[in-house]
Amino acid sequence: MLNREIAERLDTNIRNVQRSIEKIESAFDQNISLSNYFNFKKDGRYHTVSQNLFLKEDEILLLIKILVSSRSLNKRELSHLIDKMVNMSGIENRKLVKASVTSELLSDIYIDDKSDRQKKLWELEQYIFNREKIEFEYTDHERLEKAETKKFEILPVHTFFDNYYFFLTGMEKQTHQYVTYRIDWMDKIEPIRVRLNIEHRERLDHGKEAEHNLYGYMGKRTHIYFEYYGYIGYIKDKFPNCRVIKRLDKPNRFPFSVNLIEIEVNYSDGVKLWLLGETTILRVVKPQAIADDIKKTLYDTYCLYNDDDDDL
Repeated sequence: MLNREIAERLDTNIRNVQRSIEKIESAFDQNISLSNYFNFKKDGRYHTVSQNLFLKEDEILLLIKILVSSRSLNKRELSHLIDKMVNMSGIENRKLVKASVTSELLSDIYIDDKSDRQKKLWELEQYIFNREKIEFEYTDHERLEKAETKKFEILPVHTFFDNYYFFLTGMEKQTHQYVTYRIDWMDKIEPIRVRLNIEHRERLDHGKEAEHNLYGYMGKRTHIYFEYYGYIGYIKDKFPNCRVIKRLDKPNRFPFSVNLIEIEVNYSDGVKLWLLGETTILRVVKPQAIADDIKKTLYDTYCLYNDDDDDL
């Protein structure tokens, strides 16, 4: 009998097992809140407790797959979070969920930075919610090989994730302009108890604004027109605000129609990086300044490959 199996496993007697099951059944019968979140039932010889309003196994698996592929956390952070998410699934499907992600976790797919993004993100969101101004030290490793650490005072207004990293947008004390900082390059974050002469009066729609930025860079709002020689669905996913102006009667070495497309973006190094990455299937038409910028960068790249020096 099942009760005997449970008693042997728990090193107790059958009567204690029966009393425990009766208490659980009684709790579910009398506690409306408990019944809203869990479903206690008997399937043949077995009693099972399944989640009701919480995430289901297929939802948990979907989120884990997205999290793993984002490569946004280091080994400690990712392993800890995935273990918790796997344990949220029901016992009957837990092995399936765990087996599905095990092979992906065997390789070193983690971000290199060892910072604790989880705690920093939560701390920053608390400051944003309470409208507290903060000061912090920031080391911008992108600008110089020997990066300098500087102190900033800002009013934080928004956090977001883009291309492996988490970012904070805030209004800077000196310029009153919105500036973006990479969260794992921030250190010694403290609230400012003295009043700064900056106020965030008109809250920007940062979710909408994110449609116009790429890779955490901010820039000036611009409309870019380009000929596109590939699968147009990728453009619609990348830029939800894109507009297909017309189909062009032009030859294409790829099996697609050539389309003239307009996107509205904040032109920055991030947008430029994306355009350069698509140059085999994309040609910027206007603004002319951006087309010239792309052409010059491509020429400079060609010169690197045309260099006769070979260090290998």
